[in-house]
Amino acid sequence: MNQNILFTEQQIAKRIQEMGKQITEDYRESSRPLRVVSMLKGSVYFLSDLTRAIDLPLKFDMMGISQVKSGTNIVEVTRDIGIDLKGNNVLVVEEIVRSGLTTHYMIEHVEKFEPLSIALAAMLVNPEQLMINLPLKYTGFEIDYTRVVGYGLDYKEDHRNLPYIKKLAE
Repeated sequence: MNQNILFTEQQIAKRIQEMGKQITEDYRESSRPLRVVSMLKGSVYFLSDLTRAIDLPLKFDMMGISQVKSGTNIVEVTRDIGIDLKGNNVLVVEEIVRSGLTTHYMIEHVEKFEPLSIALAAMLVNPEQLMINLPLKYTGFEIDYTRVVGYGLDYKEDHRNLPYIKKLAE
C-alpha cells in the first residue's frame, strides 16, 4: 500500500456513514427541514457522500468564493446559495478546516439568510491551526499540518479525484 495514504477509501466511507447516522439522529425530531451548504469545488465528493448517508429529507446547494486579489484576505462570493435557508437548520459542509477563516466567512454569509441553526461538518480538521471559533459539530478525521490531496482536495487542481486522502509528495 502507498505509504503516503492517510485515510483509505474504506476508512472514509465508514466515517461518513457514522457521521450521516449522527446527523440523522440529531435532526430527526426537528420540525424544520435540513439544508446543506458547501463550498465549491473541494467538498463535492464529501457533500455527495454525506448527504446520501443522511436519512432525512434535505436540500443542498453549493456556493463559491474567491480572493479578490491573489495573496489578499479579501474574498467575494462568486456563486451564491439558491435554496431557501430562512428558518431552517443549516449544515455547512467543508472538506478541510485549517485556520477556519474561509469557513468563518462562509458561515457569516449563511447567517445573512436567517437560518434557525447552523452546524459545521468537516471531513478534515487541524485543531492546532484553528484561529477562530466555529460551530464545528461533526468531524471526519483530525490531521496535522501535512499538505494532503485526494477526495476533493487538490494541488493546483490535480488529485481531487483520488478516492483516498494522502500526503502530497514533496
